[in-house]
Amino acid sequence: MLHIGQGTRTLAKAYENTGRERPLDWLGGGENIRIMDYMVLPHAPEMFLSAMVFHGVFERFPKLMGGVIELGAGWVPSFMARLDMGQRFFMKSDPMMQSLSLKPSEYMRRQVRFTPFAGEDVGGLIRLTGPELYLFSSDFPHPEGGRDPIGKFEATLGGFGEDVKDAFYAGNFEAMMGA
Repeated sequence: MLHIGQGTRTLAKAYENTGRERPLDWLGGGENIRIMDYMVLPHAPEMFLSAMVFHGVFERFPKLMGGVIELGAGWVPSFMARLDMGQRFFMKSDPMMQSLSLKPSEYMRRQVRFTPFAGEDVGGLIRLTGPELYLFSSDFPHPEGGRDPIGKFEATLGGFGEDVKDAFYAGNFEAMMGA
């Protein structure tokens, strides 16, 4: 499991050096993320998951499941596209690319699940990449999930049948946990 934390928030001092006082986080305190943290949240999980795919871990352990929790999911479609493009670009020069039996995005679909932030367009993400990738989370009892995370997700899930909603709210979690 990958989760937001120090490994995802190690920013170079120069990155945040604005010459101004450091702003409060979005909840008005000091513990949570700020805009500059938010903008680079996916970098650490992208690096880790790239290594898991391209070093053949998911190939060798096809039943290994993983989750990317509280790191949002809006970045997932472009990441999956870049994984596949990277394999295509380096297929001739990198023997590891030739040893993979699936496209990198197919390992993600088979073995990794992501929790979108409340307010992200999970319906749009599902339309782009498929219903098997995403699972519900609210971060309860912390305030980050908002007052109505289910309502926020439901607002984006219009047009989907109960099977997709059931997968999002329960089935994808059960699959990730091997239930």
